[in-house]
Amino acid sequence: MSMNRSNRPRSYDPESVGFLNCSNSSRKYVWGSCTLISAIVIIALVAASIKGLSSVEYGVEYDRWSKELDDAAKQGGLHVGPVGFRFIKFPSTQISADLSDTCVSQDGLRVEFAVQFQYQMPAESIVDAVRAYRDYETWVGIVEFCGNAAIQHTCSDFNVTDFQNNRALIQNAMLDTLKLKLEGDPTNDSDVGVHAIASSLQLQNVNIPFEYKEAVSEKQKAKEDILLAKNQRQQEKTKAMTELLAAKDGAKKIIASALNSANVTITRAELKASETVFSIEKEKDVLVQAKTNFNLDANGILAYMSNQLYASVKKLEASVGEPAKISRKDEL
Repeated sequence: MSMNRSNRPRSYDPESVGFLNCSNSSRKYVWGSCTLISAIVIIALVAASIKGLSSVEYGVEYDRWSKELDDAAKQGGLHVGPVGFRFIKFPSTQISADLSDTCVSQDGLRVEFAVQFQYQMPAESIVDAVRAYRDYETWVGIVEFCGNAAIQHTCSDFNVTDFQNNRALIQNAMLDTLKLKLEGDPTNDSDVGVHAIASSLQLQNVNIPFEYKEAVSEKQKAKEDILLAKNQRQQEKTKAMTELLAAKDGAKKIIASALNSANVTITRAELKASETVFSIEKEKDVLVQAKTNFNLDANGILAYMSNQLYASVKKLEASVGEPAKISRKDEL
């Protein structure tokens, strides 16, 4: 009688029993390994799905597998997103930029400047900025380029003298132009700028060309020379006027002295003339009286006068030639 194999009684086989035990142990090991690997994978996926932002950062989620960009920016903290995503980050605080370059003034002179300006990225504009400029580094380069263009444009509206006398006015004009470049033209919807907000600007240094400084120095020197010449001319004029007044006073004194001398001379001459006339009058009276009293003719009068002359002179010496008659005694 044949027996079915399945119905045969199983005999105890130590080797077969050991084989079965080894299979169960291997299965446990495999299951443990799979579990561990699964846990590691899950942890890795979870870690790849969580990214953090600091308190001074904005971030836009970018799924590197689907090439999709989130439609809004996120602020500081931990955020969950698609596996393997990354943040395109922008600072949420104010950003400062330093520019040093040259610009051409309205009168055609090249001016060296140093400018620092501050700007900020608004959270609502980050997605547009990323779509336009890809990342933060590229956007910063564009902002600084626009800042330089704004300063160059403002320089061309002012003369070099304004950089010396109206720096505050130029600084305000630079800030207004910078805002227009960064924020766009509010009257033109298509001009949105570069999605940045300009907050302040400082014109730290301005270096005027040496040729201009030299020209200003020469001009100032010429002004001083002109002023000195005017002062010297005024001094010489004053000196001449003083000398003229002194000469006039001297002339007046001379004229007054001459008039006094003339008056004295005239007075003396008049007195002398009066004295002479008086003496002659008296002598005439004497001669008339003598003529009348002594009944003298002309020759008698002459003889009388001769005798009077001889009488008035103590010693008279005369030399006359021959024949001469100096005595008129016979005529008396």
